[in-house]
Amino acid sequence: MTNKVPNIRFKGFTDDWEQRKLGEVVSLRGRIGFRGYKESDLVAPGYGAITFSPADIDEMGNVSTENNKYLSWTKYDESPEIQVDVGDILFTKTASIGKIGYIKDLKEKATINPQFALLTPKENSNGYFTFLSVRSDSFMKQVRGITGGSSVPTMSQEKLKELVFMSPSLGEQQKIGEYFSNLDHLITLHQRKCEQTKELKKFMLQKMFPKKGEKNPEIRFSGFTDDWEQRKFGEMFARRMERNNGEFDNTKWISVARMYYQTPDKVTSNNIDTRTYVMRKGDIAFEGHSNSEFKYGRFVANDIGDGVISELFPIYKHIDKYDLNYWKYAIQLESLMQSKLVKCIEISYTSSNKLDKDSFLKEKIPVASLAEQQKIGEYFSNLDHLITLHQRKCEQLKELKKFMLQNMFPKKG
Repeated sequence: MTNKVPNIRFKGFTDDWEQRKLGEVVSLRGRIGFRGYKESDLVAPGYGAITFSPADIDEMGNVSTENNKYLSWTKYDESPEIQVDVGDILFTKTASIGKIGYIKDLKEKATINPQFALLTPKENSNGYFTFLSVRSDSFMKQVRGITGGSSVPTMSQEKLKELVFMSPSLGEQQKIGEYFSNLDHLITLHQRKCEQTKELKKFMLQKMFPKKGEKNPEIRFSGFTDDWEQRKFGEMFARRMERNNGEFDNTKWISVARMYYQTPDKVTSNNIDTRTYVMRKGDIAFEGHSNSEFKYGRFVANDIGDGVISELFPIYKHIDKYDLNYWKYAIQLESLMQSKLVKCIEISYTSSNKLDKDSFLKEKIPVASLAEQQKIGEYFSNLDHLITLHQRKCEQLKELKKFMLQNMFPKKG
């Protein structure tokens, strides 16, 4: 049994909510079978209309109008009933069932591919409220109850029309829809700012450190004109071979790959005193696992504090003055490090790559003066701070949205 009113309501609304069938509040259409399209019907941008697919919908239900596929004008005009408009809802009815998008704006003409049902809210319903309702757990539970046993899940439009959800008056729908639309806009705004800052950081890392074979970076702070100095790692670093003598327990076990203190209950080593090495703040350690970003493994700088790590990771300490934030970024740059690592690692195809600890110290890289290191380190540290702020704000807004969805819609029971 479902309660007829939510816990939290806008002022002035007191009437019970009513159960409605989806077909009562939206018009449903889909691409008719004989009007499907082939690969040859797809065209370049500018020569047809966007044809939306489930891949264009993100986790928030936003529908992207970038990097879409385009369908010829002939095929677009053939099916006017599925031409997309602002306020429409895209419901994935086969394969990726449950992926639902809302059309907030549309700068080009668009249609849908055969995986979608197109839902257009009627005058007796608010589009964003309906979008939230069909994305709800209770609605999707009904969908899964119909499609759950299929190897390729498919939801017919006739059955979709019969599914139900609780709905208030149109005035209350509009208030709820506006509230969550604004909340989703804020979340999307912070996500976009976060991604833009990450892109800026990626771009500036390429420009503020020398490229392979170059003496200086393309972009520098005012006042710095001297060439960066080619220096051997052995002039700047030395091996740290400090065994843990009991100074550190399992609360100071450092995860090298992600550089954070592992929670004590996840530390499985029974030999934390005898088989671990101390890694001090500012030290660097080689982590040899290959991935798409680091072909030969990578060095990681400790910017969190003193602790212990596995003996599998060779550790190096600075032996001259340095800026930690500068080295945190420099030591992971493929443009600086890849050509050095390829000369001094033993590649493993079954486990992590092994570093030749002595030959590494003979390799050279271009290094900025301490003053320039400090400026570069501060700049990238500030960018990371901005990224963290946007990520944190996103999480806070998502938690608020989750709470309000639980309390601004009637609960079962």
